Amino acid sequence: MSNHSEKRRPAALARVGRGLAIAALAGLLSACVQQPKSMYSWQSYQGSVYAYLKDDGADYATQTLALEKNIETARASNTELPPGFRAHLGMLYMKMGNGDKGAEQMLGEKEAFPESAPFMDFLLRNAGKPAAQQAAVGTPGVATPGAAASNVDQAAPAQAAESKKGS
Repeated sequence: MSNHSEKRRPAALARVGRGLAIAALAGLLSACVQQPKSMYSWQSYQGSVYAYLKDDGADYATQTLALEKNIETARASNTELPPGFRAHLGMLYMKMGNGDKGAEQMLGEKEAFPESAPFMDFLLRNAGKPAAQQAAVGTPGVATPGAAASNVDQAAPAQAAESKKGS
């Protein structure tokens, strides 16, 4: 019996040796694999959106500068800007009173991501409207003070014409 176990020992050692060699080769090859490159240049975008939505008094100019820097680094590294980046930057520009730059960014978003066209068109249509008028347009059937005043203004000329006819 001792003869039989002596024959098995070298075969077992050979199997263990092959297993260790395969594990070492797999470890060596996995060390050479590079991590996949990100498709988009996110950098300051997510933090800017969070600060904008949190609305904790964050400075729009600071957010805009950070996003503009992100554009430059994305160009330098030859990566794309993520979806919504240009639209967010456009909204920041519009909040700061620079409607031309804001519209330019939204048109850029529409060009880069055609599926965003309906929403970008909506934002561009409503960009120049005052808040009271946007609220009246956004919620049909709900009267706002601005909407009620405009209805009164439109009714006043018609009432004046009626009173002239009756005189």
